[in-house]
Amino acid sequence: MSDFDKPCNELVAAMYDAEKLTQVYSSLMDELLRLPLWSLATPHGRRILWHHATVAAQYSSWKGAFASPGLYMFGDKSGVPLYIGKTEGTLRKRLFNRYVRGERSQCQLAATYQGALRERGIDGFPQEIREWYRRCFKGTARLDGAAAFAKHGINDIWVALIPVSNKSVVAPLEQCLIPVANQWNNKRGHPALLNKHYI
Repeated sequence: MSDFDKPCNELVAAMYDAEKLTQVYSSLMDELLRLPLWSLATPHGRRILWHHATVAAQYSSWKGAFASPGLYMFGDKSGVPLYIGKTEGTLRKRLFNRYVRGERSQCQLAATYQGALRERGIDGFPQEIREWYRRCFKGTARLDGAAAFAKHGINDIWVALIPVSNKSVVAPLEQCLIPVANQWNNKRGHPALLNKHYI
């Protein structure tokens, strides 16, 4: 059993019991925030700075998680969860293609335009970027996410992986977990998750 298996299995087992899921999620967050950020010096950390994800994915302790379907969570320097996403493909492909790699990936856009995004929100993007995203992705949700990451300090945005072995469980787990995670934020005076659905 890997370090990832126990908390992920517990989330899956509790997903249709809101009270139990709340307890399991709270324990998971306690553990994530207790551990340091992942680095070569602290390889037991379970939160990876987004710009370290390509390096982390090369290490044996992470390869299974990155190759799995599952959920992922982005958060900020102070430990506030910002967004929960899912993939029924591999976490590696999802994170690298959408968030980490390429000049138009969500995190790279936040890094490139962070000053303007902090000042003007999504309007801080050049018109060309906004038009390209509307055309390719039928909306601005990804740009909204990039603007939020910039506002929270893109250099310190981390991602935590929640691999799930059975891909058929990924979507219902996300649906059950997002309101629980949002309630966790609310009880601690944190902003609501960026997720617009299931809240």
